[in-house]
Amino acid sequence: ACSLHVLVVDDDPQVLGSLTQILRMDGHEVTTAAGGQEGIDEFVRAHAQGGPAYDLVMTDLGMPYVDGRQVAQAVKRLCPRTGVVLLTGWGQSLLDDSGLPEHVDQIMAKPAHLEQVRQVLA
Repeated sequence: ACSLHVLVVDDDPQVLGSLTQILRMDGHEVTTAAGGQEGIDEFVRAHAQGGPAYDLVMTDLGMPYVDGRQVAQAVKRLCPRTGVVLLTGWGQSLLDDSGLPEHVDQIMAKPAHLEQVRQVLA
């Protein structure tokens, strides 16, 4: 699989650590942000530099202050083509009749494991 530049946003250091490990094991480049606003700031900064922006943003849904929906919205506003994966400990209950939340391409239940990450990235 091709190598992706992934921004992982989560306020839980354990989740950041394990996701980073899984992604790097598969050869992806990972940047982490320890909260929603930090994630948005990092994405905006990378975008403003005109450098290689992120191919994919994986963000936790439930974070204080700025949650995953706001991160997803900010990402899509800047780069509609960037994939957004929402990490949630609430499983599929988020997916009621409305399907995926706005601005989100995939939902992944936590804790994430390798097979699941590979499926989502595929």
